[in-house]
Amino acid sequence: MKKIMLILLLSVLASGVTAQDYIKVIGDQLIKKDIIFNGRFPLYTEGGKWIYSKGLNWFSGFTSGELWYMYDITGNEEFKKRALTHADSLIQFATKDDTHDLGFIFYNSCVRAYQHTGIKKYRDAAILAARTLLQRFNSKGNFIRAWGSLQNTDRDGLMIIDTMMNLELLFWATNETGENAFRDIAFKHATTCLKEHIRDNYSSYHVVEFDANSGKVIKKKTHQGYADESTWARGQAWGVYGFALAYKYSGDKKFLSTSEKMTDYFNNNLPEDLVPRWDLDLKADSVTRDASAGAIAASGMYLLSELVNSEKDQQKYLSRALAITKSLRDNYLFTKSKRQVEEGILLHIVYNHAKGWGVDESYPAGDFYFIECIGKELGVKQKK
Repeated sequence: MKKIMLILLLSVLASGVTAQDYIKVIGDQLIKKDIIFNGRFPLYTEGGKWIYSKGLNWFSGFTSGELWYMYDITGNEEFKKRALTHADSLIQFATKDDTHDLGFIFYNSCVRAYQHTGIKKYRDAAILAARTLLQRFNSKGNFIRAWGSLQNTDRDGLMIIDTMMNLELLFWATNETGENAFRDIAFKHATTCLKEHIRDNYSSYHVVEFDANSGKVIKKKTHQGYADESTWARGQAWGVYGFALAYKYSGDKKFLSTSEKMTDYFNNNLPEDLVPRWDLDLKADSVTRDASAGAIAASGMYLLSELVNSEKDQQKYLSRALAITKSLRDNYLFTKSKRQVEEGILLHIVYNHAKGWGVDESYPAGDFYFIECIGKELGVKQKK
């Protein structure tokens, strides 16, 4: 029976008609993997099977976010029930002080839970997480520290481009509480990121190292890219999306311009199928793709198409977002795998190439942003 169902699902997917045809297949896989997780914290797949961290990690809010998106798309209460279970499990970590990723963790779980239910405990947890994130702000360099516990000075001068995506939690907190400190710090961090991470050609550095005491820049380098002066694909995608979000919440046009120019750089360095190699400076066909970077950037482009003024620019970014989404659906979905086991949703991602983690596999952020793209694609088609 399972083999017959698989054949039927594959035949639907092979027809390549619309995103709607994929919703049940993706939703079923999402429920399946949530059952497999069973409350554990997934990292990435190895040979198609999930491996886990011992405790909370930066991916821990993404499954909840995926479930919320599928609930919004389908109205299926099972997705909502599971999303709330995740949100409830994460509340206890709102004061975790060793990560900048509280936005990834709490916006996609507790903020969305509050938006869907109005239940106060989710709002309280998200605001508490935002206050914890504020504690990572270095006023000398005007940046939010990326890594390490606030109880020690190890890595206290490191800023990474990924943090642009965590600022949404701070902007939201100002809107909820009326306290400007959240917005002000988000704005200062984004301004520093624009100044220090973005090169003249609108490619990007992954890591900027500051002297934490003076706020002066020591070095610009990479942690996950090919080389210090190359452009890590996922880092560029974080910038595309993160600066669009910064403009959405602040209205400052320098952030919009930066997102547009980073998007143009990203798009000008894509292979034929529009899914980036894991570093944009690597051009050989044999280089492993990072489908998650494609999904992140495409989702940012959907947003960008809503923010730009000219109809020409709107169409430019929307058409590319739709094209990348279609390529991911048609070529990078788990149903395309030839392995016996495939527990993720989006294939062919690179989590950390240098460390050999999740290379040509699946991981939670890839699944999340892919499902976000599917939801946005459906929204576009429904408007038409």
